[in-house]
Parts: sequence; structure tokens; C-alpha cells
Amino acid sequence: MSSAPVVSANLSSAPVQPALDARLPRSIWRAPLVPAALALSGGALLDRQLSLPLPVSLLAAGAFLAAWSCVQANRHSGLPLVYLALAGVAFGAAYHHYRRDTYAVDDVFHYTKAGPVPVQLRGLLEEGPVHRRAPAEDPLRSLARAGDTVAVLRVCEIRSGGNWLPASGRVRVVGTADWPELYCGDVVDIVGQLAWAAPPGNPGEFDFAGYLRDQGIRTILTARKTPQAVTRLERGWPMSLQGWLAVIRGRGLRILRETLPPHQEGLAAALLLGEDASMSRAEWDKYIRTGVLHVLAISGQHLMILAGVLWFALPRLGVRQRHGAGIVALVVLSYALLTGGRPPALRSAVAVCAVCGALLLRRRVLPANVFALSWSVVFLIRPTDLFTAGCLLSFLSVAVLIWGVQTPWPRPDDPLARLIDQTRPAWQRMLRRLGQGVLMSYALTALIWLAVTPLAASRYQMISPVGLLLGPPLVVLTTVALFAGFLVLLLGMAALPLTAPFALLLQHSLAFCEFLVAHGDRLPCAYFYIGSIPDWWLGVFYLGLLAVLTQGPLRRHWRGASIVGLGWLCAGLAAGAARLPNDELRCTFLAVGHGGCTVIETPDGRTILYDAGSLVGPDVTRRQIAPFLWQRGIRRIDEVIFSHADLDHFNGIGELLDRFAVGQVTWTPTFADKPTPGVQLALRILGQRGIPQRIVKAGDRLTAGEAVLEVLHPPAVGPDGNENTRSLVLLLRHAGHAILLTGDLEGKGLQRVVSDLPPHPVEVLMAPHHGSHLTNTAELAQWARPRVVVSCQGRPPLSPEVQQRYRQVGAQVLDTYQHGAVTIRSHASGLVIETFRTKERLAIRGRNGANYTGHREK
Repeated sequence: MSSAPVVSANLSSAPVQPALDARLPRSIWRAPLVPAALALSGGALLDRQLSLPLPVSLLAAGAFLAAWSCVQANRHSGLPLVYLALAGVAFGAAYHHYRRDTYAVDDVFHYTKAGPVPVQLRGLLEEGPVHRRAPAEDPLRSLARAGDTVAVLRVCEIRSGGNWLPASGRVRVVGTADWPELYCGDVVDIVGQLAWAAPPGNPGEFDFAGYLRDQGIRTILTARKTPQAVTRLERGWPMSLQGWLAVIRGRGLRILRETLPPHQEGLAAALLLGEDASMSRAEWDKYIRTGVLHVLAISGQHLMILAGVLWFALPRLGVRQRHGAGIVALVVLSYALLTGGRPPALRSAVAVCAVCGALLLRRRVLPANVFALSWSVVFLIRPTDLFTAGCLLSFLSVAVLIWGVQTPWPRPDDPLARLIDQTRPAWQRMLRRLGQGVLMSYALTALIWLAVTPLAASRYQMISPVGLLLGPPLVVLTTVALFAGFLVLLLGMAALPLTAPFALLLQHSLAFCEFLVAHGDRLPCAYFYIGSIPDWWLGVFYLGLLAVLTQGPLRRHWRGASIVGLGWLCAGLAAGAARLPNDELRCTFLAVGHGGCTVIETPDGRTILYDAGSLVGPDVTRRQIAPFLWQRGIRRIDEVIFSHADLDHFNGIGELLDRFAVGQVTWTPTFADKPTPGVQLALRILGQRGIPQRIVKAGDRLTAGEAVLEVLHPPAVGPDGNENTRSLVLLLRHAGHAILLTGDLEGKGLQRVVSDLPPHPVEVLMAPHHGSHLTNTAELAQWARPRVVVSCQGRPPLSPEVQQRYRQVGAQVLDTYQHGAVTIRSHASGLVIETFRTKERLAIRGRNGANYTGHREK
């Protein structure tokens, strides 16, 4: 991450090299590129929040430029600078809007809709294809997942009604297996299912549609069920820079595959070539949890090693220093592009090129100017990258390295200490310098860790103290691995046998990295999860950090600044943990696809989960359940209730226990009897964590303050059939309102409920078995007479047949696939039902049969 300052320091040793002016209080604000970069960033942020129309931004930019030209003659006024800055803000907003939200009238987005539509597209492969490995087998995963291939297609034509029509736009393509001999720049014909990128279905969930939108993508083409769906029409990669880079990357991957054992191939590809898909999710998670993900991400460290090796080797090969600077800049920039051109690598490449350019021109280098130039280049290439976690963390780390390591007070040179040091034996001096270097590396690691942890925690909801311990040794090991890996790739292009000694060095350095990360991941308190961090807290924290880095008086009074920072940290922790008193019950049916998780928040502050699973697997906790709970300020779950022993209703429990304190787990009499690996693994996990367990049956009554949970089904024994017939049916009562939770109730169990139990009119009914037409019968609708029916389901939407059955009794039908999470708020004055994705609101008043009134708002 420190390529810019380190390379600059190395270059400053020569007489003709530029000097780096690190006198921060005067240099950062006098650097001309700093206000320009700030103005562009402010405009991009403004457009991101307000989505300003492009004509408005352009008109504002023109007006401010005209005002600047009119007042620039007044040299004693600050107005010219103000108008120029405002023009920069307006231009930044216009450019961000143009790159993110401006599309052609024939964009492929207009040919599809929310649901998948079969299409045939032709276009240019603009990114990828990248093959992603299949996840490892997991007893908690309902369906085995195969590997897939991801690419980005620049659309040229679309087939509609038998005719080929011109089209445009970028499409994310997801296909089966690997696509052999296809590269960026090739023209292809693809058949598949096209759909809009779905917005998040739950509060707090990652906005994948927004992430794609930042890349100019609004649609996804799925070709999984058609292995022969991709046909190359033209071989175009030789005419494309990205195509050549892809071919070189492919050659590098083959070299690593032939020189390394299989279990290290993915790690080496990620470290050297930026191939993220070469490692599984579980392998990446180890580096994320231990807080050392930066050692794998292509960043300043990688480019610093490459530049350093070149700077050392070129003079010894007879290359003049100034010529060598050009070679270093060219190679570093090429490597940044080869590894994907991500913002951290691009930032370092621009900084190295700027320093090398200053060396060639014999000019001074201002660190703030180089920093602002790197930021501006990233903005111009893709303005939305400025808001990604990797970009922000990279620039923040470099800012701290450049300016934060300056000592707040001068350290006078002590001649006596220097004399005493000279009298020591050489081995003692070497050990002392080594010890000082180790201490300095840990001090720098701690400084950067303190600066970036709030931002990283806000994005990943995790703090990793073990990263402080692992950081310095991993930097050394990855430096060795990078040095050896570069030589392996370079020599492998010429003659593979020459790589043997360096491949061995690469293997051992990677093995030590894996050893440290694996053992660090198992250390007590190595990492812990936290809830959502308020944006206002982050904003004030980083404004304060900016003030400390840029203002000399604050740097001199660092003790007072530290106390203020500690107080602000306490305020943030208190704000994150505080939950305001509430007089209503909230029941939220989360959108988890084919599965279930219902979050009950009682007025007395307790949290109960009815099911926690999905057909997609244990990732449901990481993707949907945990983000929602954190967004609600929930740190502890008082009880998790499993409706029955099907995986899609409990397989998120393992990751749930990793992230939250759980008071107890409740299930049916036959849950633990199901002899499947998933159930046995869940029981083992609960036993190892020491989580209390209990069994409930029909007739039991659970209370949580004013809320009451009545168990209607199953009885202590039976009924016969699969687990669905014995699904736990709960009647939740609060303030005179009733919500019926049914799980996957079907067969004899459903017959028992509607035949043997008296009718239970309810306001809200969970449609049993994800809205199946076999279980959502007319008899159930008459028995419950719900006012609102919520179906927790994935694709396809609820069938018209089921909807008609409930509408005949006056019910409004909602499903989580289309509407996203559905929240029921129960209060003495009535019920309010809100949908997250479609932003609808339904109010229910009254309790006397059909005399209620409901209205739908949008």
C-alpha cells in the first residue's frame, strides 16, 4: 500500500532526482491538484445522493465558469476561486451522472423486465470470461452448486420476434462451466434468460444491483441451463488491449498450474495476477476475518516490489537512471492493467509514473499533488470506483503512511547515543537495528489499523485485532512470494525448467502465509462482529482525522486529539448499542428466496427468530439475516425457533452463532430425530457452543412481555408423514392482533389444524410451504380468514390460483420474491404492513370481522 512514498524515497538518493516536499501544513493545501480533486469528488458525491439531471449539472458548470471569467480580474477577491471550485463540483456531478446513469434509447434494458425473458444476444466480450470454482460440499447446503463462468458483454444486436435489431448496453453474463478459448475482444452469440438486476430485498442487504449499476450494467443474462449457449462469431482479442492482457494472464495461470501444487495455485494466482475467482469463498473468508486481505489484493505493495526490483536491476544491466525511470513507469503501469486495473493498483501506478516523470523532467514532487493526481485519474477512468471499499481503504492507508508517520515533535540527534552505538559490536548493532525495524513495522501497522478500522468495520461489520499481529510477518512473506513469483512468471514465459528454484521459494513463502493465517484465524478474540456504524459517526471521525493530518497545531497537541478521538469512539459504540424504547411489536418476513426467516421484535426489547435458512445455503445469514439484524441495531437473539428439520429452514444457524449471541434454540419433538447430516451437524454445533435447547408441542404457551406465542401444532406425537406435516405452527398475539406462522405445514398436519382446531381468524397469515398450491387450500383460507397473506418464497411468483383463493375471503396477498421483506407493525391502534422493495404500505384498522378498513399507499 505504500508504493508511492517508498519509491519516491528510493529515487531521491540520486542528485538529479526530484525531492519530495513532505512539509504537510504548507504543501497539502498549496498543491494545485488537491482542490481540483476535492471539487470533482464533491460533485460525484452530490450526484450519487441526489441523482442530478445531466442538463442541470452541465448548465450549472457553464454558469459557474462564466461567473469565474467575469470576476477573475479582481485579484483581491476570493470569488474567482469559489466559482472555479463550484464549476469543478458541477462538472464532477455531470461526469458521474453521465458514466453511471446515462443510457442509449436502444439499451438492452428496455427489452426485458423483472422476470427472466429468453433472448439471443450478439456482442463483444468486454470483461472476462472468468471461471469461478464450485464451493466445497457442505452438509448444510440443500443443493450442490457447480462452478460457473462470469463475463461482461457489450451488446450489439438482440433477436426479437425472429428479427435482429440493433441494441446497446453492457450485460453481465453467467454461464455453465468454463468457456475454452474465449477472450476479451471476441465477438460472440449467446442464448439465455435475460432479467433486470434485482434490487436488495431486505433492509441492510448489499445492493448488488447498485454495484452493477456503478459498472454501467443493469441486466443479467443467465445461460446455466444451456451449456452450448455461447458461440464465437469472430476472433477479436488480437485487436484489443484487454484481449492481449487476458491471453497473458491465461499464460501466467498455466505457468503457476505447472509449477505449484494444486492447493497453492489459487493463492498464487490471486497474489500475482489478481485472479479473485481462483480462490473459494471459504479461502477468502480466512483472510477477511484475520484482517490481512490487503496482502492478497493487488495494491501498492505489489507495485512497490516490482518497481524496487527493476530500480535495483536496471543500473546493473547498464541502463541509465533516467532511461530506467521510463522503463519502471511503463512496466508498473502495464502490470497494474494486467491485474485488472483496480483502483489500489491504479493509484500506485499513477504515483510511480508521476515520480518517474518528475525524474525525467528534473522537477520536484509534492506528495499531495501525486496523491490528488492518483485520485483524479481513478475518477476519470471510472468515477464510481471512488465509493468502493477497496479504493477508499487504499487511499486512506497511503495518506496515513505519507503524513501520519511524521513525529509530532522533533527528535534531536544525540551525539553521545551515536558514540555509544558505534562502540557496540557489529552483531549487536545489527540486532538493535533489526529490533527497531520490527518495532517500527508494528507501529506503522497499528497506526494504519486504527485509521482504517472504522471504515472497514462499516463495510464488513467486523474488527480483526489479530491483523495487528499477523500484518508485518505476512508483508515480509508476501514480499518474498511476489519477488519469487515475478521471476517464475518471467522465466516461465521463456523456459519452464528455469523456474524450479524460484518456484520452490514461492511454495515455501505461500505455505508460511497459509500457516499464519490458519492459526491466526483460530486464536481467541482474533476477530469479532459488530453492528452497523452510523454514517454521521464515520463522517465526523474522518473529518477529525483529516484535520489532525493537515493541521500542525492539532498534530502538536496529539494527546488532546487522542482523548477526543477516544471519546468519539465511546459515543459511536453507545449509539450503535442503544435501542430506543418501543411500544409496538415488529414482525418481519425476510426475503431469503426459497426458505424462511421471520424476525419478531417484541416491545420489551427481545428478538425471536422463526426459522433461519434458505435453499441457497448457509450464506443466507451473511447475505440477508445478519445485515438486517445489524441494521435494526440487534446484537443479541433471545431465541431461535425451528419450524421443522428441513435444511432451508435452519441451515443459517452456524453463521448466525458466529455473529450473534443466542439465548436458546427451540424446535419440535421430532426435529432431532431426522437422521440427515445437516441436522446432525446443526445439533453438534449447538452442543459445542453450549446453547440451551428446548422442545415445544401443541398447547404450550410462550410469553415475551405483551406478546404471546401459542403453539397450535404439532402434538407431542405424530402425525405420520414427512417433517412438513409436523411443522411448528405458532399463533402470535399482541394488542388484540393475531399473526399465524405455519412453516411448511402440509398433508395430515394441515388437515389436523383446519379440521380439529376451532377457526382462528387472523390479521396476517404466513402462506404454508412457500405458497404451494397444494397447501394453500380454500379450507385454510376459510379457517384463518386472513386480511393479509405473506408468502416467503423465491421464483416463480405466487400462482394466480392461490391468490384467488385468498382474495375470495378478502385477503391482500404479498410475496417476498416480488415485494421484498414484509414488515408487520402491531400497535393498539391497528396494524401497518410495509414492503421493502416495492415501498407499499397497508393499514388495517378494527377487529370486528369484515368491518376493518385497509388502504394501500405507495
